Amino acid sequence: MTEGFALELAKQAMNEMGIGENFVIRFRHFQVPPSSKIELKGDNELLIIVKPDRFLKVYSKAGIYNELDTRINEMQYIHRGLTVIINQLKKGFLQVKILQIIPKIKQNGKHTAT
Repeated sequence: MTEGFALELAKQAMNEMGIGENFVIRFRHFQVPPSSKIELKGDNELLIIVKPDRFLKVYSKAGIYNELDTRINEMQYIHRGLTVIINQLKKGFLQVKILQIIPKIKQNGKHTAT
C-alpha cells in the first residue's frame, strides 16, 4: 500500500467514524531488530501499514497481516487498539513504515489530539 492510498483510506475511515477532518496524521518509521516485537497502544487511533516487507507480522483486534502464514485468507493493513509489530527475520533489521491516524477530541471547545 502506498502512502497516498493510505491517506485516502484514513480520510474515509475518519468520515465513517464521524470524526470528519478532525484528526492528526503521523508518519512513523520503526527499525525492528531480528526476532523482536514492538507494541503500540492506541485505543482511538488507526495504524495503517505502508509498503510492508514479507517478513513483517502485525496483529491487533482488527486482524492480522503475515505474508508467511498461508492459512490467512485476508491480510489487514489497518489496525487499532493494542497493535503488535513483529520482525520474523532471524538476522537483519526490518524497516516498518506506518501512518498513525489520531482523532482530535474537543476540550474547552477546541480540538486537540488524544
